[in-house]
Amino acid sequence: MNHQLFYKELGRLLYAIAAVDGRVSKAEIDRLHDVVSRRLVPLEPATDKYGTDQAYITEFEFDVLADQGADPGDMFDSFVSYISQHRKEVAPELRDLILELSDQVAHAFHGVNKEELALLIELRKELR
Repeated sequence: MNHQLFYKELGRLLYAIAAVDGRVSKAEIDRLHDVVSRRLVPLEPATDKYGTDQAYITEFEFDVLADQGADPGDMFDSFVSYISQHRKEVAPELRDLILELSDQVAHAFHGVNKEELALLIELRKELR
């Protein structure tokens, strides 16, 4: 699996969940940074040529998309397309981690709203 591409697509997914209601809150951004540093960085041994852990690609992609005001639906579709093409490469443990991170970002700001819930349900269907 191309880890750089995976982390980029994960950033797109987490952005889509945070932005689906029309705004990305500070709480969602803070939660994203927390889950990347606590859950992804310890699992990823690879670094770039500057010594930065590859898992931080997730944060970078999220931040760029938030700055651009990217369409959350397009970003969700991008992740779903990626998963469809790489289904055999995504271990069950990684699927569980994707769901956990998605849930944490969705719950970061006043719980899960109906738009986020719809994406989480669709994500579960795609990953199972």
